[in-house]
Amino acid sequence: MEKVFDLSKFTAVIWKWKTHLSIIFIASALISAIASSPLFIKPKYKSTVVVYPTNNKAYGTETPIEQMLQILEANDIRNAIINKYHLLSHYEIDSTENPYYTTDVNKEYAENIVFNKTKYESVEIEVLDYSADTALLIAKDVLAMYNMKMNNIQKTSLIEIENTLKTQLAAKKREMDQLDSIAKDMRIQYGILDYENQVRYLSRNGKNNDEDIAGNYGVNSKSPSLIKNLKEHGGKYIAVQNQLDQCRFAYNNIKAEYENVVKEINRKLDYTLMVVSPEKADKKSYPIRWLIVLVSVISSMAMALVVISIHEQNIASK
Repeated sequence: MEKVFDLSKFTAVIWKWKTHLSIIFIASALISAIASSPLFIKPKYKSTVVVYPTNNKAYGTETPIEQMLQILEANDIRNAIINKYHLLSHYEIDSTENPYYTTDVNKEYAENIVFNKTKYESVEIEVLDYSADTALLIAKDVLAMYNMKMNNIQKTSLIEIENTLKTQLAAKKREMDQLDSIAKDMRIQYGILDYENQVRYLSRNGKNNDEDIAGNYGVNSKSPSLIKNLKEHGGKYIAVQNQLDQCRFAYNNIKAEYENVVKEINRKLDYTLMVVSPEKADKKSYPIRWLIVLVSVISSMAMALVVISIHEQNIASK
């Protein structure tokens, strides 16, 4: 049976070409090491934040994590960071000669500022930058801008609720004033101050003396017959008082709700729970020079062995 792979032949070929392979190995290692040095690739430093979203109100069917990731990707947060840290010049993008500078800076932003969902249902914010200080500041500012945007979103919805409640309060106040005015007119015109107590008093004393009854309830003795007024207008007075009580009850409930909304608007909330706070990196995260050198050497050696094997097969076939 013919052998597919003969280790002794393979070793012999490598030994035969050992000088060439050694040169290729050393050259590829040196070239990749130089190419990945700070002279050619500017090192980047990483700052990482891990947070849980809190105090979020659900919109639609998205989870708090999905909501947070979507808001972190918002244009206004991205543009605010780009403008604050002058990322066009920072990333060496010329806006005067490059017509696609906006696309290019957005691409650089997306590559260097990344938002990911972790397996523990938290959000990780990773910032890479040429400066460790800048990476740290950007990480902090992205988080601060997220909190500011969330605060504005929540306040916008609360302000709408506040305006609705304010309108309802004004309407209830007008209704309450109208009912109170009707009740006041009835008290003055018909001498009905307290229907139940007045009827109870009349029933207990069996009197039909307007002056006596009026005197006990502070009513002008020259007013029309109180008993007649109680009979004819007492029902309406009770209905007005009941409506007034219901109106006051509704007004007080709306007022309590309005005061709570105003309190929420004035309260400043934090919409993140910090798990890993951002720190200044003490060593670069990119590029990983040993990995670049390793991949380059392996690729060069593999290519060299392929070329050598083809060459050896051509010689053997002649």
